[in-house]
Amino acid sequence: MIEASGSVRHEPSPKPERPDDYVVNFGATARRVMLILAATACVLAAACVAAMVLVPALLPSTEVRRLASDALLRATGRVAHIAEGDVSSGEPGVALLPSPRLILGKFTVSLDDGATFDAEGAVARLRILPLLLGRMEVADITLLRPTLLVTGKRIPSSFSLSPLVGGDDVPELRLRGGTIAMRSREGLTQELISDIDVSLERSSGGNALAATLAFTWRDRQVDGRIAIADAAAFLAGRGSESRLDLSTDSSWVRFRGLAAGGSSPTLLGDASGETSALRGLLDWVEFPAPTSGGFGHFSFSGKVSANRNEISLTPANAELDGNRSDGALSIKLDGPRPSIQGTFAADALNITPYGRLILTDDSGSNWDHGALSTEGLKAVDVDLRLSAGTVRTEDRTFERVATSATLRAGRLVLALGNVQAWGGSVRASLALAPRPDAASGVLVHLEGDAKDVALDQALDDLAGLRKLEGKGDLQLLLEGSGNSIFEVAQSLQGQVALSGKAGAVVGLDVAQVLKRIEQRPLSAGGGEMRGGRTAYDSLAAKFSISKGMAFVDEGRLEAKQVRVNVGGTVSVVLRELDLHGKAALMLPSGGDQLAFDLPFLVQGAWNRPDVMIDPQSLIRRSGAAQPLLDAVRARGSGEAAVRSVIEQLAKPSPVRAPGN
Repeated sequence: MIEASGSVRHEPSPKPERPDDYVVNFGATARRVMLILAATACVLAAACVAAMVLVPALLPSTEVRRLASDALLRATGRVAHIAEGDVSSGEPGVALLPSPRLILGKFTVSLDDGATFDAEGAVARLRILPLLLGRMEVADITLLRPTLLVTGKRIPSSFSLSPLVGGDDVPELRLRGGTIAMRSREGLTQELISDIDVSLERSSGGNALAATLAFTWRDRQVDGRIAIADAAAFLAGRGSESRLDLSTDSSWVRFRGLAAGGSSPTLLGDASGETSALRGLLDWVEFPAPTSGGFGHFSFSGKVSANRNEISLTPANAELDGNRSDGALSIKLDGPRPSIQGTFAADALNITPYGRLILTDDSGSNWDHGALSTEGLKAVDVDLRLSAGTVRTEDRTFERVATSATLRAGRLVLALGNVQAWGGSVRASLALAPRPDAASGVLVHLEGDAKDVALDQALDDLAGLRKLEGKGDLQLLLEGSGNSIFEVAQSLQGQVALSGKAGAVVGLDVAQVLKRIEQRPLSAGGGEMRGGRTAYDSLAAKFSISKGMAFVDEGRLEAKQVRVNVGGTVSVVLRELDLHGKAALMLPSGGDQLAFDLPFLVQGAWNRPDVMIDPQSLIRRSGAAQPLLDAVRARGSGEAAVRSVIEQLAKPSPVRAPGN
């Protein structure tokens, strides 16, 4: 600044500005706001707690009971009768911790059809916001150890899920530790399903319904889940997208498609299932497997269509023990018994795991005495058909197999038609039915016709006989009845016919034995006869059977060098032979001229018979022994010692059948 005097005066420079000079300090204000908010929160919390405590406390017990009854009515659709008294005996009460809830004791729900539904208690969880506003609303109800007791096997018609889709205010329902029991008309109670845990949940819009469940049936736990896209439509009988999953151990079944409930329930969609052990699953449902082997891994899939009267799976794909087949299956439920119909086809089947049909005891020497029963055949009707390109057993392969199983009113018919087996063609049928004249036991009827088959393979598979070779035909018609295989054999009757050509009897060379006897009758008669083969040009045998005894109507073998004719009887019951015959040696010149013939006997068990040559025929063939025999006959019984010497000399040793 220049003053008037002309001198210059310097003023001090202003201080530089700092950022803090422009910052407003809100620290005190923030603390005041936080204190206000905290005080407000405390007041609100206190008000909430006061409301939660005072509202239930101010409600009279009658209002609490009304609220509990109304919640049960909306959850179950039926009027609940709550027991009188305190909470432990049934009087409703309210608890705040760990969450607000209404606690009920014992109550019962009235049902129709003679059924009852009760629970040892229930917990109704309350909605918090309505409670703060001074009223109690139930969010969900958990029934504790409920029990549904039905009379007979019919679920009561009044037990439905309709209340669950009645509106948004319907509480969700849960069951814990439930039981379904059946009471007979005599008053006996049987527990069917136990440890039932169920949770029913609705979507926010109220349309979808989902249920998760777990229960124990026959000591095995089952888990499942059901989801219905439109529960109202489902319960009204209209189709709704639905899902079902059930599983137990290593088994499961699944459905995806449309389902409808109401008075006419229906299913339409995809179904599939799998189990690692079908035999165990059949045992679980008390349906015995038909064979002692097999029935392991099983799976199926297909399009399912079901209603109240019929369930069909078309097309159906099934795989059992590695055998895959395609076809169709239907189950009808509108008759006096369930009816199962199905047709399946396979390229190749292996039935080795299922073993062979065994009719004898463990020793293999006697018929099985185990009891036969047809009770399991009366519960269902069956019409199943199966065709396969090839069927393989342990050591055989059959081609172009067509078989069927028909069960009607307890009568089972198994048919095998035009099968390429044992190098030829086979047709057979086996019928099993209850005995018409007895309370127990079974009637058996067997027909079979085999053309141009390999006899060694066929007789080995059918009867365990391995001594006959060649091509031939076999016809049989057998019928019997009894409470066991042994009793069926006792009553067996019918006919059996066997013919063969260009084959051989294995284990015995009849021509060689006859030539040896022709040269040295006495010494050859007691020699070893086993070994070798008897070739034949033709063979024929016919048997008529009555009361377990088979009579040989025809038995002959013809070859270039020998002729053999056989007669006698075969005891089917005791499995023993009593045959007699004559073997003839033909002249080398050919034709029908005999060199000589020789009678013989076949006796004993049919799997270990004794073959014996007639002693007097051997003596007659021996010129040296003939005078002694004539002397004995001339002098009578006084020469018993001479006769004894001759017979001992001529008597052959019993010869066991070859291979035994």
